[in-house]
Amino acid sequence: MGFALRLLVLAMPLLVGCDGCRLTDEGSEAADGEVVDRPAFTSRAAQAYPISRADAGTGGALDGAAKPGHWMTVGFGLRSNQEDRRGTVGMHAKADVSSGGFAGQTEPEEADSIDSVSLSTQRPVVLPKGQLRRFDTRLLAPMRGGQTVETIGLAGEYSSTDSTHRFSTQPSQLMALQAQTYFFVVLTDRAERFARLQTADWVQPYQNEFAFFQARDNYRIVIPPTNGIIPLAETALDWTSTAVLLWDDLPVRALTSSQVKAIVDWLHFGGTLIVNGPAAAESLNDKAFRDYVPIQFNGNEELRSEDARQLVRSHSVKSDQSLNAILARLDDDASRIAVAGTLRSDVRPIGEGGLLVERRVGRGRLVQSRVDLMSEWLTAWKSYDSFWNSAVLARPPRVFHKDEGLIAEQRAVAGAMISDSLVTGAMGANSGSPDGGKLTDDDSGLPPLRQTFVGMPTDETHPAINTGVRWLSRDTVLFNPDVQPAGQPAVQPDSEGEPVADAAAVSAVNLDPSSETRSALSPWIDSTLWTHPVSGLGGWKDDSPLVTWSRQALAGEVGLAIPDSKLVFRSLMIYLIVLIPCNYLFFRLLGRLEWAWLAVVPLSILGALYVARAAQLDVGFARSRNEIAFLEVPQGYERGHLTRVMGLYNSLASRYQIQFDDPDAAIGIVQAKAGGDADQGLFGAAEPELRFGYEAGMSLEGVSVGSNAYRAVHVEQFVELGGAIELQGDAPEHSVKGPFVLVNQSELDLKDVHVARSNDANGLDVVEIGDLSAGVKKTFRLGEDGVIQVDADSAMNVDDAMARLLAKANVERGEIRLVGRVDSPLPGVSISPDTQQVRGQTIVVVHLRYRPTVQPTPDANLIGDFRRRQTTLPGDEK
Repeated sequence: MGFALRLLVLAMPLLVGCDGCRLTDEGSEAADGEVVDRPAFTSRAAQAYPISRADAGTGGALDGAAKPGHWMTVGFGLRSNQEDRRGTVGMHAKADVSSGGFAGQTEPEEADSIDSVSLSTQRPVVLPKGQLRRFDTRLLAPMRGGQTVETIGLAGEYSSTDSTHRFSTQPSQLMALQAQTYFFVVLTDRAERFARLQTADWVQPYQNEFAFFQARDNYRIVIPPTNGIIPLAETALDWTSTAVLLWDDLPVRALTSSQVKAIVDWLHFGGTLIVNGPAAAESLNDKAFRDYVPIQFNGNEELRSEDARQLVRSHSVKSDQSLNAILARLDDDASRIAVAGTLRSDVRPIGEGGLLVERRVGRGRLVQSRVDLMSEWLTAWKSYDSFWNSAVLARPPRVFHKDEGLIAEQRAVAGAMISDSLVTGAMGANSGSPDGGKLTDDDSGLPPLRQTFVGMPTDETHPAINTGVRWLSRDTVLFNPDVQPAGQPAVQPDSEGEPVADAAAVSAVNLDPSSETRSALSPWIDSTLWTHPVSGLGGWKDDSPLVTWSRQALAGEVGLAIPDSKLVFRSLMIYLIVLIPCNYLFFRLLGRLEWAWLAVVPLSILGALYVARAAQLDVGFARSRNEIAFLEVPQGYERGHLTRVMGLYNSLASRYQIQFDDPDAAIGIVQAKAGGDADQGLFGAAEPELRFGYEAGMSLEGVSVGSNAYRAVHVEQFVELGGAIELQGDAPEHSVKGPFVLVNQSELDLKDVHVARSNDANGLDVVEIGDLSAGVKKTFRLGEDGVIQVDADSAMNVDDAMARLLAKANVERGEIRLVGRVDSPLPGVSISPDTQQVRGQTIVVVHLRYRPTVQPTPDANLIGDFRRRQTTLPGDEK
């Protein structure tokens, strides 16, 4: 017994807490004999998802990075050191801007009141004593007008349930991604193999050391840690800042079911998923992805050298001098493996050899390689970065050329230095240059170079080149029918001076809008895109064309009217005439004058109802909800992205709670009108608050609406449709106009259905389908240059929006688009207190066919083409 006791005492120092460490107990003695008092709470700084593992490099952002104007999931750690606790954690984010900005945009001081601070979020927490618990919450990464955001700060506060303890969590600072920069996420357990991607010139354009300005990143490589729960968002609404997901050897079971669903949603709306070789093919041979991957997995096989030779030949840059060495290496070693299996019918090979293929999944691309893309025989290939740029990522070809402007500036500086040294009589000795004033290349033997896209005079990169993620309600222009893309603003400013979508607003990030410049990149940058100068594409936009149109339409539907003095006087006179002389004369003639007093009660009630109706304050409908929604459905998918713009109106002041049925939702307050600050005086200055973790879905609390006023609320969520709306049969060629078989397998009963296609002759093929109820199948043909005739008597003026969405200026070239409507709001959200009057229209847009993908084109040249043995610049020899 004594031996066992001694063994237990010796083993006690080895015992630790569940988080791998134990703080000194309260009141215990430290090594020096002093009593150590523990703080009541400790925390770890919040980090934004996706989080990169420490050994993969954080790029100077220890707490991660975020893209302004995009929703994000953040994780934080909290521990109660003294006792078990329950409470809530509130968190908010604030944007910090640089001194620069875009011309004509709001100054920082003015922007503080616009969108520089996010809505506060709150979530419940349970803290067992001594355990560091990890929690997630969601935030909209704030912007600050049109200013360039440098960092985003996160701050939070814990409050115990009994209000006895408050604790400020450790603040954190996130790096802000620029408009063209998106996340490139790698799911792997072998992070060291992907170090080569960090230095690729498609991640950050090549920059000579003589350059004065830092090159803008295209992607931020993130390799999340795979121990425990992987730090990835669980809704596609928080994946809009991610452009590419590379799946390596991580099993699908390592992700939660919500993360898998988010990835599938994100893929259908334009994400790029890369399946890397045999390890990834085996990992994704899972029911969640099995039907999406291009190759039906059937194990591995030996790589045929001829297939590999064809791959590198078809994607090599013409000046690549390493090609022969790569081909020789393939012949020498035949011990390589590749994925075995057959291709699905709708798969397209990328290049030759059949080792790289792609499949369209909705708007997105699923790229699969039969070989490991990080194989040594590939990474030693000089055209490797060009191969990734054009074949894997489907970006435009690049060209490297001498930066003549920088060369001229260097010559001017060197000439001035030489002149100064001649004056002082110490040429070469005091010229400030180690070679006595001679111009030199950088350490790699390269002259000053610039990297641009072929045919482009500028090195600016449009967001559409780096990401394929698109959202109809956020990124689509809304030109009037038959107006060319270079025409007038999509939506005119409203009478209240609210910010509106303008075709010119994209100029801050779009390339030169001239036809000569845009023609080189037109396969990648469609004229239907509306791009924000800070958030780029995919960001949350309250001023996008579709949302702006909805706000203006709702303002007309609310029909607020304050009665003027004439109405009050006229109503009072009518009331008095009916109540006194008419009432008296009527019963005097009947001989029952005593009944006149009894008639006063019903006459007073009728008079009050008349005044209320005349003043448009129907006491029977004290609260009303008007809604215009846009439902976007990808090709062949059973889920859709629903954007609601709701106008909440009160005849008397109320405070609302908006609750969602599931977590795939986001919400924000657009505006408060028709009453000013006085309308909210009843509720004080409290701001609405987002709440997570209390119910199945998120909620927005404290939406105050004043008397005879309304607030517009912007809502987005994913909804289940019960089935796809699609064209059945073989995929038609782009020159074929039918017949097509349209099947509605969803639960939606569609009205005023039209189908349109922007054809190769810059015309519009359109046909009117009429009603398309759930379960109905219809056959149709597309007419040539059809005339759009949408029912002009539709409620809430939705015929105007439908006509715009069908206009040839708003339909991508080669796309087949269905536009219809549902006569009511869709379920998935509840509002309390209940609104007695609910009116709504849902416009449905189904992408039946997307525009074709672009054929890959290798880069025009290589950086190494400019490497010379001599170190002088051209012209210095003279």
